[in-house]
Amino acid sequence: MNPQHPHVILPRVTLVGAGVVGRAILKSHVDAGVSLQIVDQDLAVLQAAVAELSLDPTQWNVSPGDPIGGALPAIVIRGSDDLQSHRREIVIESIAEKLDVKRTFFQHAETWFDQDAILCSNTSTLRISQIADGLTCGSRLFGMHFFMPVDQRWAVELVRTEATMAVAIDVCKEHIRRINKTPLLVRDSPGFIVNRLLSPYLNEAMLLLCRRVAAEQLERAALAYGMPMSPLELIDWIGTRTMFDAGRAFWQAFPSRFDPAPMLGALIKAKRMGRVSGAGFYDYVGGKRSEHVAPITQQLSETYERNCVELSDEEVMLMLSIPMWIEAALAFREGVVTSADDFDLAMRGGLGYLGAGGEGTGRRGTGREGAGSWLDYFDSIGSEPMLRFIQQHDAGSKSLRVPRELLDSLERYSPARALANFESP
Repeated sequence: MNPQHPHVILPRVTLVGAGVVGRAILKSHVDAGVSLQIVDQDLAVLQAAVAELSLDPTQWNVSPGDPIGGALPAIVIRGSDDLQSHRREIVIESIAEKLDVKRTFFQHAETWFDQDAILCSNTSTLRISQIADGLTCGSRLFGMHFFMPVDQRWAVELVRTEATMAVAIDVCKEHIRRINKTPLLVRDSPGFIVNRLLSPYLNEAMLLLCRRVAAEQLERAALAYGMPMSPLELIDWIGTRTMFDAGRAFWQAFPSRFDPAPMLGALIKAKRMGRVSGAGFYDYVGGKRSEHVAPITQQLSETYERNCVELSDEEVMLMLSIPMWIEAALAFREGVVTSADDFDLAMRGGLGYLGAGGEGTGRRGTGREGAGSWLDYFDSIGSEPMLRFIQQHDAGSKSLRVPRELLDSLERYSPARALANFESP
């Protein structure tokens, strides 16, 4: 019981961080009727996050909680669900995407919360093992990665390390299902699985923009491929700084497969931080995207122009999609996921993939129902056309450079089977 407010039973879920992503995670819990407490170092930010929910006072009780660690203000949001005191506490952190900040927080969290509490980080770019370094009990630390926009993405990556306790996996899976989402269990690895597939896709889109491929053509190709929006708009949703950090992590891990697009850093310097700031690749007014990219985006694409090409929409689609297939094959060989079906969950539940030809069939929708298999898209292209395209364009794109063993597998099997049967030499 809360000693200051004895009528309130402390919830077994604690969210830490009331920024943009933290608020989205908060809303997903409230929408599922889950009671919790939310914590932030700034009381005004915390109060604003709760006020945004416009909670019905007949269904929810909102009250101050005990300051966490004696310093961080907390607000308890209690609904009609039964707050079972026997549940293990789950602490979900969504604070600054900086390794030292997260490490410091979890070092404190070990003493602030119950000894059996499961500690989760919503990091999208940092390795869980790196965050756990220095913790007394790193086996309690787990990755719980939500995707933006949270209300439209129904998968959540659960990231395990070699040290992760089995009970932490079970508890977190149960919790994700409790908030009406689907757990995607992955091994701790650079980019986990969703960002590992996404990083070369988005980076290739920016490189193509600097090769005189128009933003409108990139959008047409992405929608025809089955993505819910333009890759440039998706970067704006993610945030240019977050995308920069994710791209840097990918490049540092796989420098031979990634040629970072220089214009992203230039956008950040111009303080175009994405949709949340109203300015990214596109301009946003009242949350509505401009029809064309912003003038500064066009200017920067010309500043960094190189290796200009003329490509058909189908060729642009292949330039965007095949690097994702290559990364999926490499990740599968490394054991980041254990089933090829996990790629469908990653693409559909994490990225909103709608299936090829998805234009107009649910743009910005959940993509949960009626979407075709992601690997079926590559099988529809066929192994020989993919091989020809890779051999024609790999000199101009690091993301299309394929290990000989994967090419051999593609020569023998369909693309889906080639991915699953790709083995080390």
